[in-house]
Amino acid sequence: MSLAKSDSLNNALLAISQSLADRSQLALTLDAILAAARQLTFADHGIIYVLDQTGQALLPSVVHHNEHILADHPWQPLTLESIDETDPFSFAIQNGEVVLINDLYQYNGYQCDEIYQNESILNRKSKNLLAWPLIDNEKNTVGLLVLFDLNVINDEASLTCFCQMAATNIRQAVWLEKYGYMIKELSEDNASLTRENNQLKQRKQSKYNGPIAESEVMINALARLNKVLLLPVDVLIRGETGVGKEVIAKYIHENSNRSKQALIVQNCAAIPEQLLESELFGHKKGAFTGADKDKIGLFEAADGGTLFLDEIGDMPLLLQAKLLRVLQERKFRPIGSNKEISVDVRVLAATHANLLSKIKKNEFRADLFYRLNVFPITIPPLRERQEDIIPLSEHFIKLISESMNIEPPVLNQQVRKHLLEYSYPGNVRELKNIVERSVFLSDFETISSIEFGENEIIQDTEIKPEINTNINENNLPEMSSLKNIVGNYEKNVLIDCLNACNWQTKRVAEHLALPLSTLNHKMKKHNISSEQIL
Repeated sequence: MSLAKSDSLNNALLAISQSLADRSQLALTLDAILAAARQLTFADHGIIYVLDQTGQALLPSVVHHNEHILADHPWQPLTLESIDETDPFSFAIQNGEVVLINDLYQYNGYQCDEIYQNESILNRKSKNLLAWPLIDNEKNTVGLLVLFDLNVINDEASLTCFCQMAATNIRQAVWLEKYGYMIKELSEDNASLTRENNQLKQRKQSKYNGPIAESEVMINALARLNKVLLLPVDVLIRGETGVGKEVIAKYIHENSNRSKQALIVQNCAAIPEQLLESELFGHKKGAFTGADKDKIGLFEAADGGTLFLDEIGDMPLLLQAKLLRVLQERKFRPIGSNKEISVDVRVLAATHANLLSKIKKNEFRADLFYRLNVFPITIPPLRERQEDIIPLSEHFIKLISESMNIEPPVLNQQVRKHLLEYSYPGNVRELKNIVERSVFLSDFETISSIEFGENEIIQDTEIKPEINTNINENNLPEMSSLKNIVGNYEKNVLIDCLNACNWQTKRVAEHLALPLSTLNHKMKKHNISSEQIL
């Protein structure tokens, strides 16, 4: 077989080298190298042996039979300890020399019986054989390239360059296969530490009041939200009562390009329909009884900034139609005015309700829903964010301690355990109430010397009653009858629900499946008033 030079081979080698450089997985790299080598020499079959991690054997890592990759083949590893130089493969590896056999089945210079046997199993009889050691640019042998039934070798020098390049790529691929997973784990750990460091830095800022996200679900929610912080899109914030929807609204505003302008907050369920319309759009003097002067509406007050409409699902239908027009045109007309006012306002809306269910009940406009739902973000309940419970608790401890001008107490292990076991039907708002009450009840004269340094400890007994509903003989309440016990339990349930629903009696009645009149009667019966807000 002649060794003739070809000017076009260098271009082919360059293209192949670029292809190999893009490969990172060992199997793909070996397959690419063997396919390229066969293309260069027009070989029908081939093998690439790769040095194993022990450095004591060469493994047949990829085998081509015509255009197919053989997963099941007869080729065995080459053991370097018992190498036999009469074997052409072993000779090539041992001496770092190329072995070319033109008439394979008539050549007597090497012991080829094992090759003949394997070829017989594969039902073929090759004309020739090429065994080329794969030596990288650091002169290390990393493998062996074997080709059968070659038609031509155009340029021995270029093929030598190709095999050196292939060896270097194999060495890199082996390294990545061995250490790649470690690099991935370290990268993930580094990203986690970076997030944690940012969270700690933010928590150390005395005025920081943004969302705390260490749980995966909350991190994902904020990552999704971060994509639109600077975009001029309205956002619909969904989530159960108490998850912190207003905190998210403040986070959006403070991290947008409107942060230097006003953030106006309005709870749509907190005031009657007539007053809500005036609050949102304003009115002119004399527009209705009691309108003794012009009033600027919240949309106008928020011009250039952000308007947060909480509990949008409780907005009356008539106002929903007017809100839809404002969202579409950014224009509105105050009550009693003939002139329209144009505003540049970003609207953030929030709801705990299932708006699709309200649409079916004709309690919410479908067109308004689809206008608000351009970018929805769901805040998961606290029971799905267990990794956030302790950081949130520590954040609330810091805030209340600063307001009381005291050193922040420390949560002991037993208290942490109880905090993590509770389901928090009132979500973050309930956690905040529990923690604040615990700080108020802590004995700030007591200094702990065990494990927590010199900071005060929140005792287990100070938080356990809030989340422990078991009653035993030793802690039975001092009540004279079952009627009193049931009545006291009913009172506690009502107070808890009122606190969780921000003392919006309509929502409490719906939650407890009671007529509003019955709820009002029970509140009067138990002498429950808003003064009992936790």
